[in-house]
Amino acid sequence: MSLLISIPDSMRPNSLGSALLSLDPKLEIAIGQKNVQTPAEVEFAVVWKHPQGLLKNFPNLKAISSYGHGADGLLSDRELPADVPLVRLTDSTMAKWMSEYLLTVVLLQRRQLLEYANDPGFSEWGTAVRLPGNNIGILGLGYLGQAAAEVFLRMDFEVLGWSRTQKKVDDVVSFHGKNGLNEMLKETDYLINLLPHTPDTQDLINTKVLSQLKCGAFFINVGRGQTLVEDDLIPLLDNGRLAGACLDVFRTEPLPAEHPFRRHKKILITPHNSSATPAESVAPQILENYRRAVSGRQLLNLVDREHGY
Repeated sequence: MSLLISIPDSMRPNSLGSALLSLDPKLEIAIGQKNVQTPAEVEFAVVWKHPQGLLKNFPNLKAISSYGHGADGLLSDRELPADVPLVRLTDSTMAKWMSEYLLTVVLLQRRQLLEYANDPGFSEWGTAVRLPGNNIGILGLGYLGQAAAEVFLRMDFEVLGWSRTQKKVDDVVSFHGKNGLNEMLKETDYLINLLPHTPDTQDLINTKVLSQLKCGAFFINVGRGQTLVEDDLIPLLDNGRLAGACLDVFRTEPLPAEHPFRRHKKILITPHNSSATPAESVAPQILENYRRAVSGRQLLNLVDREHGY
């Protein structure tokens, strides 16, 4: 039996292989399909942006793991084996990196530090600019959303959160459903999108939704690019309805050089690096799911194919 790793070279598949072997030197690992000698021996696959149809070539697969918190990359494979369970990662290091990014962006905007970087004379010497507005609205109260909420709460922000179904999170004002979304938006100064890409979230963030935010609110997208109607964002920035936006994910990645987002002075762009998957941190979880899969035990972090996460 063996374990297949099929992730982009930029995600350092050899590092993941080494991390897994450091935990269990007896593992048989194939990095990339070309290194699989006997397809029938592959029982577990770790994938990210894998070739369409790849996974149907392994008749004895017992589980497939996404190499990240999201499962949309798996579910976009139209030839994905229907009877093989899917899992995704939930990792504290990844959550810390995401929370660090989100806090940095909010504080950059709140204290107007990028304005000072562009113009050292932005305000009179010895004075401070600190924008009003203390309410953080988080779309998606899963593992990453709850971790981010804890960080903002420690910084004395008021945190509101929205999810598909009702959730109770300590000290977070929680909303759910369509009416709940509308209620949260009207109280939000900084809107953070952590939603996965599913049929329900496709194009969810549009003119109607963003216009319900407090006037002058700031938008941060670290979920998926497909959740935002991109053409709706710039008019809201231009007319002052939104103060600015930080975008880490896009419908087309890498973001094309000619995309209007790149030229807009109110948009901060980062190259899908709000968080990453550290091999050493996630290897124990992957190994545990591998062992559970080959022994027929309950898997960790199962993906609900119907809901897309």
